[in-house]
Amino acid sequence: MLHFGIRGHGMIGLVGGATVEVGDPSGRDTERTKIEDEIRLTNENLIANQMERILRNGIAYAESKGYTNIGLLTMVNNASWWKEMSFLGFMSTVGRHLRVQDMLKRQSVQRRITSEAGIGYNEFTYQALQAYDFFHLHKNYNCRIQFGGSDQFGNIASGVDLTSRLQFAQNLPKTKTFGITTPLITTASGQKIGKSAGNAIWLNPELTSPFALYQYFVRLPDSDVEKLLSLFTLLTMEEISAVVARHTEDQSLRIGQHALAKEVTDLVHGLGHGAKAGIQSSVLYSTPAEGIAYSANEILDAFRGDSQLKTLPASQVMGQKLVQVISNTSKNRSKGSIKDLANNGGVYVGPKLTRVKSHQEMISPDWLIDDKLLIIRLGKSEMHIVHVQ
Repeated sequence: MLHFGIRGHGMIGLVGGATVEVGDPSGRDTERTKIEDEIRLTNENLIANQMERILRNGIAYAESKGYTNIGLLTMVNNASWWKEMSFLGFMSTVGRHLRVQDMLKRQSVQRRITSEAGIGYNEFTYQALQAYDFFHLHKNYNCRIQFGGSDQFGNIASGVDLTSRLQFAQNLPKTKTFGITTPLITTASGQKIGKSAGNAIWLNPELTSPFALYQYFVRLPDSDVEKLLSLFTLLTMEEISAVVARHTEDQSLRIGQHALAKEVTDLVHGLGHGAKAGIQSSVLYSTPAEGIAYSANEILDAFRGDSQLKTLPASQVMGQKLVQVISNTSKNRSKGSIKDLANNGGVYVGPKLTRVKSHQEMISPDWLIDDKLLIIRLGKSEMHIVHVQ
């Protein structure tokens, strides 16, 4: 939808507030469990807000890439027109134009009819409801193309067919309509993107933070980089080729993954979030040989709101024992374990991530970045960032 929108076409985001009560049998072996109204309405609002947020972020992302002729975005909920439609009204005006033999041919229906569970009348008629949605959008919003996943082929085909029949029946202009389906996107190993067991990637920042989304793409294998750069970003093919060439020179630097992660994070969460997540990644995973190359303000901006960032008065930091400061910023470590880690060379401090020699060491001014930021790493992955005020 975004690709069409940034080339001047209008975008209509449809939320199925009404059809969710019926249940779509596509891709299902059993009937969907009916959910409580309160949960359904909550999900409906979250999906609507999420779709609009991502598309609006996508528009801003496209504008940053030089796109100017971008179509308008309209958000609709099919509950707004279905609440006005009675069952008898639907059957008399729309039902007469639906052909049961065509509905029976749909793969989703065929699979369920031959299964032990069978299919309920509600799910059997779902394709009729989705088909009418397309006609309603065509008639009222001049919508001519419906997008969906490949599992929606039957429902989308029903929409194109019904729209053609109703145009004739209602003496409407004979305008061609179209359906486009896309396959599910998988990694090189065949897994669904973002669906790894026990570690699903959410588009809601409260469930998957921008940093976690960034890290997901950084961890992808090299074999996925070029394909996903072309699918998930608005970089030109020339720019993608240049990124891939740099990536190939030294794959250990993961240049391609970082480029992909930055673009996707900007697209999903808004401009600037990719750069901030990149700074977080660099700070958290820098080695002593590399050091930390960012200013205190850049790091503070990147980690604002993150649990790893703590603010302490200078009196509780400067001239204090390192063990005490770490104890003040870490709730999960005892002073004894911190002492052992420091004495065994497992604590690193300052912009150069200098290894601490003893737990007796005191906080030194030259450990601070720009006289106000103290970075402490415990082991390989635990990082404490202290804003000294």
